[in-house]
Amino acid sequence: MALFHQEQHKVPQVYLKKFGYQNHNQQWMVTVMKHGEQFTRQKSIGSFTGEANVFDIESDDPRIERMFERINGDLENTYNGIIAELEQVGSLSDQSISHLLQLVANLIVRADLWREQIMFLLESDVKERFLKSILGHLCRDEDEFHRITELSFYQNVAEFSAEESINRVLIYLIDHLLVRLQHYDIVFLRTTPEKPWFSSTNPIVVHNRTLEYEMFAAESEFYFPLTPKLVAYFHFKGSTDQENPFRAYEHNTIHQLNDEQIVSLNKHILENATDYIIFPGEHRLQ
Repeated sequence: MALFHQEQHKVPQVYLKKFGYQNHNQQWMVTVMKHGEQFTRQKSIGSFTGEANVFDIESDDPRIERMFERINGDLENTYNGIIAELEQVGSLSDQSISHLLQLVANLIVRADLWREQIMFLLESDVKERFLKSILGHLCRDEDEFHRITELSFYQNVAEFSAEESINRVLIYLIDHLLVRLQHYDIVFLRTTPEKPWFSSTNPIVVHNRTLEYEMFAAESEFYFPLTPKLVAYFHFKGSTDQENPFRAYEHNTIHQLNDEQIVSLNKHILENATDYIIFPGEHRLQ
């Protein structure tokens, strides 16, 4: 069934507004720089990263067709509350932490970089192994895992082409990510007014170290520029790798970084940009 045209955003408008500004017409804009260029562009937040029906799912069931976009919208609605609580209290409730983890997983799979990587796997000869790796946690026991290719949730994605199944797979990948992220500690890193955080259209910075066909390992770390003032850092406390000094910082607490740390982390954020860098506020570089 063909759905009506809907502009669906890979980076939420509510998130972009934290980095954006209102022009003389009171229109919300954001300053961006395309990867590889040396000048900035001013983009309307209402259309930036929007693409018609990009998250739609082909299905005879109308409840499924817009499922991905409904998930996106529900999680976006928690964002302002998360930021307000963090700024007012200095930490997050268990509920807000849960919402933040879900938002991180959601933003990872919405980025073009990850979409393209998953498409590549679905079109390769490792498709079955990949699907088993992200769907295995849905099995009730080891016996069911050995029969996973016979189960309906596996067949619902395996029997379709990569193009037809990508959005279904990405929803399952969100769930797979949450199985791991729920065991992570979160540290909030604050910058100074003179050196605000940047972001990008690939907003979650992933330092990933994995084995073959594994999506994420215990050593993997995640950074999420929440606002121009705050970055959330996620790590697994039980990791054998304790080299990053941020791992020693107290969980669910805001920590002020020094100038050297700020410059280094902003460099990582900028290097993570695959399409557009997002500037805080209005900047015009020619």
